[in-house]
Amino acid sequence: MLKLWVKTTRILILSCLFIGFANSAKADHVMGADMTYQCLGSGKYKIIVKFYRDCRGASAPTSWSQLYWYAGNNGSQGSTRTLLSLTRTGIRDITPRCSTASSPCSPTNTSYTGEGVEEHTYETTIDITKAPYTTVGLGSTYCELSFAYNQCCRNAAITTGATWADFWTTCMIQVCSLNKMKNKCNTTPTLTNVPVAFACCNQAYYFNNGALDTIDFDSLSYKLAPALAGAPNSSVPYTTPFSYQYPVTPYCVPPTTIKCTPNIKTNPPRGFYMDTSSGDIIFTPTKCDEVGILVIEITEWRKDTAGVYRIVGKTRRDIQIIVKDDCGYNKAPTIDGPYSNKVCEGDKICFSIYGKDETFTPYQTVPDTVQLKWNGGIPGGTFKIKNPKDREKEAEFCWQTRLGQASDVA
Repeated sequence: MLKLWVKTTRILILSCLFIGFANSAKADHVMGADMTYQCLGSGKYKIIVKFYRDCRGASAPTSWSQLYWYAGNNGSQGSTRTLLSLTRTGIRDITPRCSTASSPCSPTNTSYTGEGVEEHTYETTIDITKAPYTTVGLGSTYCELSFAYNQCCRNAAITTGATWADFWTTCMIQVCSLNKMKNKCNTTPTLTNVPVAFACCNQAYYFNNGALDTIDFDSLSYKLAPALAGAPNSSVPYTTPFSYQYPVTPYCVPPTTIKCTPNIKTNPPRGFYMDTSSGDIIFTPTKCDEVGILVIEITEWRKDTAGVYRIVGKTRRDIQIIVKDDCGYNKAPTIDGPYSNKVCEGDKICFSIYGKDETFTPYQTVPDTVQLKWNGGIPGGTFKIKNPKDREKEAEFCWQTRLGQASDVA
């Protein structure tokens, strides 16, 4: 899948003005987490947790990071929940800031430092061909092998409910479906966009996780899901009128509801919109001091040996949406170009993409410069900016396909 991003110089400058998240010097450091896994072959899997820490909250000792596994069906827990050991393999500062600015999370993993975000990576390896996985009826009595990650506690800055709630997130391997596949292995998609969601108040906001599955080439679908206060499916409390489908206050007509029908073709976009095929999220935030929780569940689909599409795995991304009121006058950039293309195996395809940005007159006197970039989601494709000096960029994407590249997975 071709994923593109467009941004303006003004947005880059504003990202230096980082917003504070926590307003209390306690263990309210959880901003979100991703869970993924990699198939290592012969029944072995590496489980990877990326936990996002608010640097103004408590530090994150390894003992606070708890990973459990259990077997079940249809999202339920069947077997006993069992604790797994995790090893922290890395910490990095992912705070959006100017290249000349110092790290707000210094020293690393220190309680109550600057206004920033740290990504903590934890890993463990399992073998589902050995006990205890072989003793619970996995693949027969139970089809789903689930992993649940726990931390305390959700951020104190959240305004839509769940402040101080316990934090849980999950991922799942569908063992019974994989047993019916030629390829009995599964690796979750890679999420190429960092989940630090800043939205400028009263300005259109566009976000995509940049999910790539270049290992198995499975089909992906997306949906909004409840944030969890307990595994397998205990939701956090949302403050009325918010819910997991409506995590923040979007632009609506009339403005008396947050649940208006989405329309992304209006200017600005109305309602809270999510595309279940691409994972695109589009809305215009109107409450300028709001912090909400956004959870995206990604489901992987693959054809079995009989040609039937089956679910082979699920993963979740749990992040905060932070609405900023210091963005100045600006209009969000847009991408113009074909949104879908068809090409025959062995042929070459080329098309242009245009990055556009409208000047916010009369308040904005200097037009923004647009930049385009690509996440490399199609192996063998090329992405070239035709004239790097243009204010509004035109890019050409080309792909010379090869015989044998067509897949019946999607």
